[in-house]
Amino acid sequence: MKTKSLLTLPEKPSFDVWKLICIFLVVLFYLHGNAEGNNQTEQNPLNLADLSLEELMDIKVTSVSKKEQTLSQAAAAIFVITQEDIRRSGVTTIPEALRMAPGVEVAQVDANKWAITIRGFNNLFASKLLVMIDGRTIYTPLFSGVYWDVQDTVLEDIDRIEVIRGPGGTLWGANAVNGVINIITKNAKDTQGGMVTAGGGTLENGFGSIRYGGKLGEGDKAHYRVFAKYFNRDSFDEAAGADGADEWEAIRGGFRMDLTPSENNSWTVQGDYYDGESGQRVSEVTSLTAPFLTTTDDDVHVKGTNLLARWKHSISEQSSTTLQVYYDRAERDAKPLKQTIDTFDMDFHHQFGMGERHDIIWGIGQRFVYDDIENTLAFSFAPDNRLAHTTSAFIQDDITLIENRLRLTLGSKFEWNSYTEFEYQPNARVLWTPHPNHSVWASVSRAVRTPARTDDSFRLNFLAVPGFGLNSLFTIFGNNNLKSEDLVAYELGYRLQPNEKIFLDIATYFHSYDDLVSQEPITPFTETTPAPTHLVIATQFQNKLSGKAYGVEIAGKWKVFDWWELNTAFNWFQFDLDQTPPSADTTTKLDDGNSPKYQFNIRSHLKLPYHLELDTALFVTDELDNLRIPSYNRLDARIGWLPTETLEMSLVFQNLTDPRHKEFGGSEGGSVRNEVPRSVYGKVVWKF
Repeated sequence: MKTKSLLTLPEKPSFDVWKLICIFLVVLFYLHGNAEGNNQTEQNPLNLADLSLEELMDIKVTSVSKKEQTLSQAAAAIFVITQEDIRRSGVTTIPEALRMAPGVEVAQVDANKWAITIRGFNNLFASKLLVMIDGRTIYTPLFSGVYWDVQDTVLEDIDRIEVIRGPGGTLWGANAVNGVINIITKNAKDTQGGMVTAGGGTLENGFGSIRYGGKLGEGDKAHYRVFAKYFNRDSFDEAAGADGADEWEAIRGGFRMDLTPSENNSWTVQGDYYDGESGQRVSEVTSLTAPFLTTTDDDVHVKGTNLLARWKHSISEQSSTTLQVYYDRAERDAKPLKQTIDTFDMDFHHQFGMGERHDIIWGIGQRFVYDDIENTLAFSFAPDNRLAHTTSAFIQDDITLIENRLRLTLGSKFEWNSYTEFEYQPNARVLWTPHPNHSVWASVSRAVRTPARTDDSFRLNFLAVPGFGLNSLFTIFGNNNLKSEDLVAYELGYRLQPNEKIFLDIATYFHSYDDLVSQEPITPFTETTPAPTHLVIATQFQNKLSGKAYGVEIAGKWKVFDWWELNTAFNWFQFDLDQTPPSADTTTKLDDGNSPKYQFNIRSHLKLPYHLELDTALFVTDELDNLRIPSYNRLDARIGWLPTETLEMSLVFQNLTDPRHKEFGGSEGGSVRNEVPRSVYGKVVWKF
């Protein structure tokens, strides 16, 4: 299957790896010779790789407390993926960048789909993870998961990705159960001038972006940037060697404006539009007579737009307010489900100090979600459109018990939603800093995952078979009486910096889950519609599972020399899913084996003479018992050359350890297991 090109491009070239390497090196040394007399030495004077560990630990983060605080003072398991990490990793997508964070499970299903979660419950539709881009929630209300194929931007414009492992429901609400990922892009003031990127290779048929930033009016109070981006990626292969029919291409454009009309006020207005096509192989029930099941190669067409406005107002040195409003429209035309989802969200919060010891933040929010679904025999909703809304409020107090030594945080979120009505999500956190280079934190939190449309009112007919007299239809039903899935989490962490070259961050946790959704068999019955009359053998979603998860996550950084840095991440994870009597679930329990028991990565960044860089990354992932995915190692490498402040060339090798390997099983609408191939690509970045 070939997707229809959005832009007219020549057929993809057939790259020979060694020829590509030779061409790259010839061009590299030719340009190096021409650049010998150039006095420009550093590509970016604010390069995070040049910061000391103390300065890196003082990076400001906002996702833990919904306000700025230093990374070292955050009472949570947080990891920051910086722009420098992204640049030197050589990744081309946001999901691939997330592999660097401890505790994050990233498994590529095929060329355009990923299964991503934190601390367990991984699958293509992982539902216990909240993901945001610049404060805009990007999980789909249809199943509380993320369509990762439409989450994109110019990677060079990302400032950082803040990854919180563990609950964040007190501030961010339902679905922030096992973690929060907040992708934060740069202020328009920091992206002035022009930038062009281009590249291609064996899997990356071709990609490129153009971005330009400037000022609005006189002075230095208003800045903007606009961008456009396109990529075309080749398909993976199935395990048997056949084409996986999962090619992928998309085009995206957008803008951002940052305005500071006065010292007390600032505005951000941003938005983007995307349009893309990808391939998938789908098996679905199309008839209640032979051949029952149809397998086809399908073109998935996606498009959408979003617009966000944020106003920050400073009342005093200790008091400020933020009002954010956004609209998001997402359309997805794919078998077995065509859907359109509109989201309108308003959020207000106020931070203020009370005396010398209390720093309080409170807020209110309102969200409306309207979905419109085109039902099919395989997948249907009743009703096929619905307006749902969520009203929320929260309050949190950071209490200084001992100045610069001991801090206590107390707070809770309160929500009313269309599915389970009232929910509350409290938390308590304590941070003890006995020494500037040592800190210990602990927390206890409650978080909930409220039902989504799929849990509440859907019907999936996944198999039809002939029978004696009556054919049989196997079905899964939603349940409009579901309760929210409940988590109580206990966490303990320790950060230390024994010297100026080493930093270590350790987090341990114990998660206790109740009212997890199970699939319970119901009494078979007959149906006459659609014809012919048939027997329905079904299960229904119910809250009859519980479970416990526990583990350890470690992140480390070692500045070996000024020109050599090592980063590492490790996590060990154990999950036990229990069936609450009288559960008869034999399907959901299999999710117990969808997560690896351990993951490990080590990344090396070398600065070499002649403005060269050598970056390598080794990722080790344990087997997935349930999916019968064996353990695998992934080795990536990048050679970069930065002859001037405005030019960067790189050659990236991915998955060097295996010609191809499996990472996960099951694609949307089917069960095809495509394999991630070895690949290489070249890239040029020019700033002007």
